[in-house]
Amino acid sequence: MIEGYLEALTPAGVFVGWLRDAAGDTPAVVQVRHEGQVVAEAAARSFRADLLAAGHGHGHYGFAARLRVALAPGPAGFELYVPRRDQGMRLRLIVPAMPPAPTAHVGDLVQGEVGWRVGDLAAKPGCVDMAGQCRAMGTGRFVDATFQFVLQRWPTKAEAQVYRLALDEERLAPEGFLIELLAGRERADLGDSLASPWDPAFPFLQAERAEVPAAASRRKRGAA
Repeated sequence: MIEGYLEALTPAGVFVGWLRDAAGDTPAVVQVRHEGQVVAEAAARSFRADLLAAGHGHGHYGFAARLRVALAPGPAGFELYVPRRDQGMRLRLIVPAMPPAPTAHVGDLVQGEVGWRVGDLAAKPGCVDMAGQCRAMGTGRFVDATFQFVLQRWPTKAEAQVYRLALDEERLAPEGFLIELLAGRERADLGDSLASPWDPAFPFLQAERAEVPAAASRRKRGAA
């Protein structure tokens, strides 16, 4: 399933919007089509705090796509299309008056931040589904992955033992574990930016894949 919106075409000739492919584990490549022609294309990968706050996954779905052709000013119909899903949605925008060859600066094509800020994720830890991650990965691997993500290091033997036991005995919830590491002094010393879910170094499974082992396990128990 895809969801998104084409919000504006700027006077610099840049389409701004967002697109989420809920079943995808890589950024969606988005085409903007007008009268059947592809007039712009970009990857929907930029972080937007408004999308996270509104409950749209992890929020890294913003895009900015440069217009490739000249369009007459005024209302016009467009399609926001995802080739890998063969799905799209039709929208209308006001095309602004633009110079004959509008120049989009680099800043116009970079939307939002690369990844979360610590406060963004601490406020919405459910966007990563930490409980699902823990079930899918196993407690030991989950503890290692969370330390790598938040503190950029492996846990010590003592830390791993303490947190694994607390999670296994349900004295600490997976989300609480994440928040505890995010709130610590060690994380504060590392700065405010966290790796994007699209970063190859991001250690967790995408939510849809994380739930597969758990769902299979539940089916197996039900058949027993």
